[in-house]
Amino acid sequence: MRILNLNRKLKSARRLPEIVSVFARHGFGHIISQILERGRTTRFRFKGMLVRKARQDAHAEKKPKWWHLWRSKKGSDQQQNASGTLLSVPERLRLAFEELGPTFVKLGQVLSTRVDILSELVGQEEALAWITEFQKLQRHAQPFDFSEVQTTIETEFKRPLEEVFPTYEQQPFAAASIAQVHSATLITGEPVVVKVQRPRVATVIQTDLNLLMELAEQLENSDPEMHLFKPTELVREFSRSIRKEIDFTIEAANTDAFYQRFAASSKMKIPKVHWEFTNRRVLTLERIDGIPIDAISQLDEMGFNRVELAETLVELFYTQVLSDGFFHADPHPGNVFVLEDGRIGLVDFGMVGRISDDMLRHICNWLSAVLTKDVDAVVRSYIRMGILGDETDITALKLEMNDFLERHFNMPPSRLRLGEVIHEVFNASLRHQIHTPPAFLMLGKTVATVESVVMKLNPDFDILEFSQPYIAQFLVQNFGTKRWERQFVDSMEDFTELARDMPLQLRRILQKLQRGSLKFELEHLSLEAVIKAFDRVINRIAFSLIIASLIVGSSIILQGVGLWEWKFFLGIMGYLTATFFGFGLVISILRSGRF
Repeated sequence: MRILNLNRKLKSARRLPEIVSVFARHGFGHIISQILERGRTTRFRFKGMLVRKARQDAHAEKKPKWWHLWRSKKGSDQQQNASGTLLSVPERLRLAFEELGPTFVKLGQVLSTRVDILSELVGQEEALAWITEFQKLQRHAQPFDFSEVQTTIETEFKRPLEEVFPTYEQQPFAAASIAQVHSATLITGEPVVVKVQRPRVATVIQTDLNLLMELAEQLENSDPEMHLFKPTELVREFSRSIRKEIDFTIEAANTDAFYQRFAASSKMKIPKVHWEFTNRRVLTLERIDGIPIDAISQLDEMGFNRVELAETLVELFYTQVLSDGFFHADPHPGNVFVLEDGRIGLVDFGMVGRISDDMLRHICNWLSAVLTKDVDAVVRSYIRMGILGDETDITALKLEMNDFLERHFNMPPSRLRLGEVIHEVFNASLRHQIHTPPAFLMLGKTVATVESVVMKLNPDFDILEFSQPYIAQFLVQNFGTKRWERQFVDSMEDFTELARDMPLQLRRILQKLQRGSLKFELEHLSLEAVIKAFDRVINRIAFSLIIASLIVGSSIILQGVGLWEWKFFLGIMGYLTATFFGFGLVISILRSGRF
């Protein structure tokens, strides 16, 4: 275990200078320099820098404190594009993420979907610019060399490439931060697409995740305001997400689940998984040939009815969400095709959403309340979900929601955007201390993506009118009288079992109490941080006492001692040691930022 920890620390120590260099090169040098002044190898100490930075900028603008961390103020930190125009902060951060590789590219992609976090960090007005810039990370990356592709396939399947895929296109038709995709054929002659993971990407991602977690822990301990964003939980969530993406068997399982669900569908086509040529680093799928759904001119040339395509796409989306609670969470135009027979082809199931029955009921009630402008019902849905903050001003929340719902719903149907409405509801919820569940956020982002595609197909499409019957039908079918009767019977069975088991459980508790073996475990939240703080204080006091003792002892030794006597050198050594320790103590105090 110690060897593994040492290996991890060595990798982090090699990776950290690279990360620092890239951020500095893209105009964040002044922030990095302040971080390094308080850092120790891979240990980050931010609090002193954050406090001073906030104090310097507090009088300048009424913006969130964290926004000022990302503003470039020094001339050396400015960066220009090819035309000589100064790049914005979001542009520079996006370029830095692209250069740092898959972990940071994926981090930017996740941030582009977390409107709640960006709105609070940089403010409502700036959040859109950041989201727009981070969304550019989602599409393309430089392909890696075909020799690496061949090595990966031959290593994974323990045989030459031509024995696995007799024909294989060396040039990929798609490349992303984690993998790239090639066309090939099987021995049977069946055309397939092969997704191959980038070399060493898993190692780089794991190293970056270790650094991000250490940074998140330090941020959470250094500033109470960061508890609102729960950075360690966000990093854990991000870690789970990206680890799933680098294990292609998970994407294969998702694809296979959709394939089984829609195998008989006359409206949707899902590629078949070739499991015999699929593992953690290689994914082989049936090839689907079609027209990208945003290629409007091609669709018109082929004679497709775009109005029907728009309705079919929304219908299939609601089928996934409302019938299965399992949906494709990244339906951008690059993942959606129109086949020759008019079916919708869906690919890339690396990002999917899952919603429980209870959460789905809450979402439908909430969305129905939003669509009918019933702010009281919106608040009731928050209360039922248990996500209303202790300090939420319900009256202020209702007033704000009523204001923007009236503003949006008074527009002509062709101008109304459901994604924008949901986005504003999320922002209002965050401002009023409502912790929106991740399933809500993912579903909201997916709705916005589907809506943007639909509006390209049919700019006059009224998604609200089209959505309401599906939601109403779902609530009636799944949560009507029969459902309540079934739930009542289940609840009565639970109560019966509880009544049957209670005497035995109570007897066991009384027996433990009689024997004196009944124990209670108490956990004092944040006590560890307090203990660490006391430990640092005690260590500094002990160090100060040692320094004082050395000075006093050396002074006593040097009294009445000749210049070249051995006691003279002993006293001088004591002074030098005290001076060395004293400098170390002062530097430690200055670096901590607590003085």
